[in-house]
Amino acid sequence: MALTTSCGDFWDGGDPVQAREMRLPRKVINIMVGDRYQIPVEFAPEDITNEEVWWQTGNEEVATMDDDYVVGVSEGLTKAYALSVSDRLQDSCLVNVFPGSYLNPNEYPYDMVIYADVTIHGHQYTVEDEDSLIIAAYNDYELRGIGKMRSAHGRPYMEIRIWSPFEYGDWIDLMCIYRGKALIELFPVQLQFDGEAHGTLSNLIPLIIDENAQEYHFGYDLMNFEENEETRPIFTSE
Repeated sequence: MALTTSCGDFWDGGDPVQAREMRLPRKVINIMVGDRYQIPVEFAPEDITNEEVWWQTGNEEVATMDDDYVVGVSEGLTKAYALSVSDRLQDSCLVNVFPGSYLNPNEYPYDMVIYADVTIHGHQYTVEDEDSLIIAAYNDYELRGIGKMRSAHGRPYMEIRIWSPFEYGDWIDLMCIYRGKALIELFPVQLQFDGEAHGTLSNLIPLIIDENAQEYHFGYDLMNFEENEETRPIFTSE
């Protein structure tokens, strides 16, 4: 099992400042397959001498570590484990790796469409946001649609075409996937698939995420997740 270390500040003389506490403030990290995210670490006191940290994941088939970056390998749930090199303090966080944003519409015979005006924390979504903020439609864990920016008569709008194997009935969640931030937030609306068009180019549906948005975790039982004892890393002082 690979063990990586992140770079930090090193002692260059004087009395070393030891860490009393180390914690990972992000307890759940949502990351897309193929993406990477730098896991933040907090120390107390803040001005410790050596911030070097050793990293491991519990299941490298799901996620691996590259210094202090976690890299999504395949769909699944595991943990990232951190150990401070100088003071042997430990903490961990869950890593939820979800499938990439790819959809083959030919797999589904039915579709519905939403014509929307999207606002994310006060920022009106534009075509420049498509690489970093993915607007996606899911039925439970299954991707059913990806929002695409369009323009008509000089007016930008988002088209979210949602696909289904059923003519009617699926419940659809709309969410914003923040690539590079390891975060997914839900829009405060759940739709039932009906095969119809919702909104028009002259009357766009407002889709808004604000400070009350709920973080999404794809239904895993996060509170009760335990790493397999055979794969769970054990740090030693050797």
